[in-house]
Parts: sequence; C-alpha cells; structure tokens
Amino acid sequence: MSLPVNLRLPPIRLKDAFLLLGTAFLGLSASLTGCGEGDGGSVGDDSGKVVGTSTPLSENSDSGGLVDAETVTRILAELQAGGFERAEAVALARLESAPTDARARFLLGVARQKQKRYSAGLAAMDEACASAVAFPERRHAGHFRGWCLFYLGRPDEAAEAFEAHLAVSPEEADSHFGLGVSRLEAGDPEAARSSFERAIELNDGRADRRRDLAKAWIRLGDTWWETDRPDEARAAYHKGVIQHADHYEGWEKLARALDRAGDAVKAERARNEARNARLRVGAFVEDERPEQGDG
Repeated sequence: MSLPVNLRLPPIRLKDAFLLLGTAFLGLSASLTGCGEGDGGSVGDDSGKVVGTSTPLSENSDSGGLVDAETVTRILAELQAGGFERAEAVALARLESAPTDARARFLLGVARQKQKRYSAGLAAMDEACASAVAFPERRHAGHFRGWCLFYLGRPDEAAEAFEAHLAVSPEEADSHFGLGVSRLEAGDPEAARSSFERAIELNDGRADRRRDLAKAWIRLGDTWWETDRPDEARAAYHKGVIQHADHYEGWEKLARALDRAGDAVKAERARNEARNARLRVGAFVEDERPEQGDG
C-alpha cells in the first residue's frame, strides 16, 4: 500500500501486490511507487514499484452489485502478475458492456495507478466510490487514493485518505507509512514521527517486511533530521541500512549525519556502501574518478 535522491520526496511506488483470488490473499503492496508509494524515484525507496505491503486489493465477499466474477479474476491475476496494461484493457472492455460495474472501474483505477498515471487512476477510483453499487475493495479505497494523491503533490489530501483507510484497517503498516510520508511532505515532521514508529512496530520481526522496515526507519530518521536532532537521525538511518543494505539513500543520509558528527572515516565508509548499493541495484552512479590523463 507500498510510493521516486531527494531528501524529502519519498519514492513510494506502488509496491509488491498482494491480491486475494477466491480465498487466497495475493494482495497489492505500494510499490508501484506507493504506494509504495514514493520518494522521488529512488531505488532505495522503490519508487518504481507498488506501495501497499499488505492491504488486500480483493476480498472474498459479496459485492452486492453487478459482478462479473470471471472478469474480476482476470483483472486481479494481471495486476498480481504485473500486467498492468493488460489489466486496464480487460477492465475497459468490461466497462464498455457494463458501464455501471463499479468494481471493474475501481480496479481500472488501480491498474492506472500502477502505471504511475495517478490522475487517471484517482479519477476512476473516485467515480467507482461515488457509485451506489457496493464492492469489496471500497473499504480500502483510502489506501490507493492516498498514494495517487501523494504522487500528485497533494500531501494534505493524501494524509486524509490514509487516515480514512486506517480507520477501517488500523494494522495496515503501509498506510501508516503513507500517512507518515504525507505529513513529512506537508512539512510536519513531528506529526509524521508517530506514523513511522507505528509502521516500524507492525513490520518488525517479519522477514518478508525487512525492506519496508528499513524504509520506515530511514523516514523516521528524516523526521529527526528535520527537527535538528542529528544524533537520533543517525541512529535511525543506521538501523535502516542494517535491515536493508541496498537502500542506498539510507547510506547517503547516514554519511551526511556522520559528516555532521565529525566522523569523516565512517562517513566515507557509508558513502562507499551507498555506491556499492547503487551498483548492486543498477541505480545511477556518478563516477567521480578523473578520466585517464586528467592529471
């Protein structure tokens, strides 16, 4: 439910998706950037993926309205497999013959969101939610709308959307994370702090959530940094990179904090780790070494 090296904008790409087909949760997770989510395009925060670590996209319940189970299954399967354009095409075909199918329209919005077409995705979701037709994904609309609004540069509205989702799904770590980055982007690091702390609590101890745990620690560090608490920021950044060593932005922020603490040796080590992490994930690396013959 997840997300974009910029110190403020969180790549939150919509992240790994978990969908529930029949009785099995496969689910959408905010890495498409937020859901994940994101921080302005960095691999460290996975801005290119879908955010929403555990928010279910589909649930095994009666929608109470017009439903085409076969079409819904196809759309969800495409979303889970990363076939976002195909999912959009199936949803559009369904809506041509059944324009009042709110569930297909909502899933159309998710498919567009996953392609980072946030405005079109939000419009489809809002139209679906305005319908009188019930559908099971409606209760999670705040999560998906939140990431669209975040990436559209509307952090205050995004925060409201995430809060709405947490009212019905209080244990959703990625919505806590989304609320945190929205508040941080809106310029309220103090308010953001508790959201990241809650995301850390919910992700801690889960092997499948180490990357999300790292992101939450690093974003928590940003709240300390922005309130002039560099020691707390440094400790949080360090905890983040321990959880996920490929988070190169975390290493870069740790290096910055170590520079401020006057520890040049450790700061240089952190910068080397950041460079190595960029190489491992295939991110851009600026070669600062002089060309041969440049003296």
